[in-house]
Amino acid sequence: MVALPLLDIVLASRDADRSARVANQMARSALAELDEIENLDDGLAPDDASEFDRQTAYVLRGMYERWAQDAELLLERIGRVEQQAGPVPGAEALRRVYGRTRARLSVSLDDMEQGLRDAVEGRTVPIEEVRRELRVRVQQTGAESIPANRTVAGRGNT
Repeated sequence: MVALPLLDIVLASRDADRSARVANQMARSALAELDEIENLDDGLAPDDASEFDRQTAYVLRGMYERWAQDAELLLERIGRVEQQAGPVPGAEALRRVYGRTRARLSVSLDDMEQGLRDAVEGRTVPIEEVRRELRVRVQQTGAESIPANRTVAGRGNT
């Protein structure tokens, strides 16, 4: 996000309404940028789901990493704007996709490739077994012991 210095200038002006407007525009821009990266990811996915294109995955991962670094810097600034002006529209959506992107990046390319190999070779756990195991855990320890994380859907190459 090359426009971060612009937000810094607006923040220095102490005009809370203007800061909130610019922060909202930048949040929307960051969301659109991530959407474009995800569209590329989907479009570059191999036709055969059992193939892993490490070179493409590597480049796309770099795009996600750069986006996440920039989004983190933007979110820091948005936090300062929110202290002055209150909630910034679009900030919660940006926080949500930032977290989802960081979660995606926590899985290494090697782990992705191994998971794909495991799936192709049939080394998977049926969803019914996962559900059954979760039910047993809930009965044994109570629902509060299971974290309420959102599901992270995988994309084409990452």
